[in-house]
Amino acid sequence: ETRDVDQPTDILSFPMHDALEPGVLMKPEIDIPQLYNLGDMMVDVPYVIRRCKEDEEWEYEDDDDRGVSGAMVEEFDPEKRLHMLLVHGMLHLVGYDHIDDEDYEVMVAKEDEILKEIDLLPSQKA
Repeated sequence: ETRDVDQPTDILSFPMHDALEPGVLMKPEIDIPQLYNLGDMMVDVPYVIRRCKEDEEWEYEDDDDRGVSGAMVEEFDPEKRLHMLLVHGMLHLVGYDHIDDEDYEVMVAKEDEILKEIDLLPSQKA
């Protein structure tokens, strides 16, 4: 149980540093690149595989994508979705979040920007 949510999830991120604002971290106290660490991520791979199968059968509605970029629920290949989740988790490690509507919009825009840059954004969202 994390974030006061008692249910499975695909990825959890545990930032090592507080962000000044989304995408902006404080300068490290010890400036040794070999020691840089953004934090940890945990991925529940069996859950991701199950969700891909469930989502493929689910009727997706454009306004029903709270918590992840809508692009992710349109990806049914578990390997590709895992790559997308790593982008999502990394954004959490650098201060992005989707708790409230404004933060959600900012995070999804950044997520979609990165997914497009690395050619993981489904063509209908690009």
